[in-house]
Amino acid sequence: MSPAIAAFDCDGTLIRGDATRCCLLLLQGPFGLLRLMPKLLPHLVAWQLKRCSTGRMKEILLDVVLQATPRNHRQRVLEEQLPIQLRSQLRPEALKRLQWHRQQGDRCMIVTASPEPFIRPLAEFLKIELIGTRCQDPLEVSPNQPFALLSANCKGPEKLKRLEFALGEMPSPETLEAYGDSSGDRELLQASGRPHYRSFAAEPRAYRQSRSWLQRLLPCLAVLLLGLGVQTWFSLPSETTSQLVAAFTRLLAWLPVIYALLTLSYLGRYCRWRALLHSVQIGHWSWADALGWFQGFALTATPGKLGELSRVEQLHVELGYPRLPLTHVFVAERLCDGAAVLIWLGVITPAMLAQLLPPAEPSWWWLLIIAGLILISFSLRRQRMLRSGWQTLCKAWEKHRPRGAMARACLPALVLSLIFWAVEGLILWLLVMILSPTSISPLQGIGIYLLSGTAGLISNSPGGIGVNEAATTLLLQDAGIDVLIALPIAILRRVLTIWTITAAAGLSQLIQGPFTRR
Repeated sequence: MSPAIAAFDCDGTLIRGDATRCCLLLLQGPFGLLRLMPKLLPHLVAWQLKRCSTGRMKEILLDVVLQATPRNHRQRVLEEQLPIQLRSQLRPEALKRLQWHRQQGDRCMIVTASPEPFIRPLAEFLKIELIGTRCQDPLEVSPNQPFALLSANCKGPEKLKRLEFALGEMPSPETLEAYGDSSGDRELLQASGRPHYRSFAAEPRAYRQSRSWLQRLLPCLAVLLLGLGVQTWFSLPSETTSQLVAAFTRLLAWLPVIYALLTLSYLGRYCRWRALLHSVQIGHWSWADALGWFQGFALTATPGKLGELSRVEQLHVELGYPRLPLTHVFVAERLCDGAAVLIWLGVITPAMLAQLLPPAEPSWWWLLIIAGLILISFSLRRQRMLRSGWQTLCKAWEKHRPRGAMARACLPALVLSLIFWAVEGLILWLLVMILSPTSISPLQGIGIYLLSGTAGLISNSPGGIGVNEAATTLLLQDAGIDVLIALPIAILRRVLTIWTITAAAGLSQLIQGPFTRR
């Protein structure tokens, strides 16, 4: 009797990350990949529009990156750095299951969509057979010899074809035990009598659809929100547009500093996210976790930031995180944001708030008192309805409020919130320092940033668009800055922060595809 077959997917199953992505980052680094983006963007758009297959997209992507990397560096990455990196990403539970199969005398194999040269050192380390996407030797790639795949992309039905070819026959469901984590493993898992979808437990777990309607809709929603911001830009008067272009030209030399501050702010947000999730022992620091978290910002311009809840579904589907704790984390983040903003406003902006309110004459005080009494009497008449509404609100709060370990984690999360909100406020202060002859203090910059952001949030318009810019302009005017300078500063601050993040998060979903749809 032939031994049973244990077929393991590699990316996201045996290892935590993606071997191809890991290799690309080692070859060029994140900034190098960004530098190559103009060459890749047309192909990414074609791929997203189904005009380019995933295999062809992978071929183009690897060719562009390999051509841009010197041969000696390629050799060092493929022979030294990548094997070490992949070994460090091996899942302990996967290794235990692999060892169990060996003890049963099963024939163990890696069946992966990744190029075989990337995975071969890992397969040799594990002493396991390898079936992957065959390709040209990456070390031999040159302008005269572009990178090419020598077989079909080993995903979906192709995994079964390659497995049958390697074994000489298709194993029966009773003799095939398969492990996978994505839609590219669906056919392999469905052909197995003992499938393990995102699981290494002894009990089988069948494949489930991994990409929900919400995830397919996210890039469209992100583009819609971004389009709203772009449309607002083009609807500005020509005089304002000219002022913006002139201001942006003066700003170019400072862009690295501004984006460094923005990056620091979002690193703080991610640290807060991980601190809250760590308190309930969900996930770990990883590229997949960070990417899923960041892609939630594609919809951050929705009223009340409710669009960020999309990451709950995305991380549930992609990484198996439970939905309810992620919702609790979202609530905890909003509470920390609100508390941090209130603390900053209470500390640094009482004078600014006082200036915004008109002085109250004695007669006005009487009118306010009368209005208050009318409201109280009206409320008492509606007491039953109010009590019912309050009970409903309390029930909703009771279900999602942070408690236990997560409640304790809210204190460091609040400290991080105070830090990154201040850092983002410094971006506004820096813009004033660069573009205006009249200066403001860093604390004024933070105060104006938070007050205008609060006004935008209350407005419930997408991203606070229009209201936020108007509030920023008025507050800068109140600080002594000319309106012809204040308006470009207000608009540029929004373009360089929320709309940059919205665009980057939406673009990351576009770029992610060649990896997730292996």
